[in-house]
Amino acid sequence: MTDFRRIKIQATVETAGLLLSEADTASMVQTIRDKLQQLDLAVLTIESKEEPTVPWNDSLDTELD
Repeated sequence: MTDFRRIKIQATVETAGLLLSEADTASMVQTIRDKLQQLDLAVLTIESKEEPTVPWNDSLDTELD
């Protein structure tokens, strides 16, 4: 007879650095929650790690116009 043990698995999900509005961030988190729920997994906590700021090069303004 096979013995079963009850276990919990904790995982970390990490994305590449993204530049998102708060609404887009909320949408992405909800998408991740939905996909995990389909696997019978749950999001317990969310920690945001702020990426270092990138200096804006003024020459980009002219390139983007």
